[in-house]
Amino acid sequence: MAGKDEMTDGTAEGAADWLGPLFARLKTAVERAAEAVCTDEDLDADAAEKLARRVGVIARAAKLVEAIRPRIEAEDSEEDEMGGRSYDPEETERVRARLEASCERMDALLEIKRSEAAERQRLATAGPGDAPASASAESSG
Repeated sequence: MAGKDEMTDGTAEGAADWLGPLFARLKTAVERAAEAVCTDEDLDADAAEKLARRVGVIARAAKLVEAIRPRIEAEDSEEDEMGGRSYDPEETERVRARLEASCERMDALLEIKRSEAAERQRLATAGPGDAPASASAESSG
C-alpha cells in the first residue's frame, strides 16, 4: 500500500492528482452498490435488516465521496484560498469599527451590571441601619 508521501507531493495539485481518480472509482463503486441494493425485491426480515445496513453504509460512503468533490473542482487560485472573496481594506476597516463600537457598548453594559451587582451585594451584607452610613462613607472617600 502506498504511503501518503508516495501518493502526493503535498500540494493541492498533487492531491488533485490522486483525489480525482479516487473520486471516480468510489463514485462508481457506490453507484454499483446502490444498484445492487435497489434491485432486491423479495426480502424476509433478516434480508431486510441486511439491506438496511447496506443502505446505511452506502449512504455514508456516498456522503464521503461527495465531500471529496469540492477539493477536486476547486481551482488553485488566490481567490479560492480566500473563500472566493476579494480583499477590501475599506470594508475591513468598517467591520473593525463596528466591532470596536459593539465591544465598547458591551464593556459599558458589563461595567453597569458589575456596579449594580456590587451594590446589591453591599446592601445584602450591610445591616438595615448601616446602609445610609456606608453610602455616605463611600461618597466622602
